[in-house]
Amino acid sequence: MGEFAARLRQRIEDTEAALRSAVSARDVYAVQVEQGELDSLLRIAADHGVDTTIHAIAA
Repeated sequence: MGEFAARLRQRIEDTEAALRSAVSARDVYAVQVEQGELDSLLRIAADHGVDTTIHAIAA
């Protein structure tokens, strides 16, 4: 599970960065897409017991 957890954490970090960019650009559609992706990744992490330290971004 180590590789799975590491890749999942990396995807979460990448998605958070994309979400921050979308928020900065005031791109409403991109914010919705990235927030949906982040929600899905966090749900997968929770389902598999992968510990994440995520700072929620208000959209």
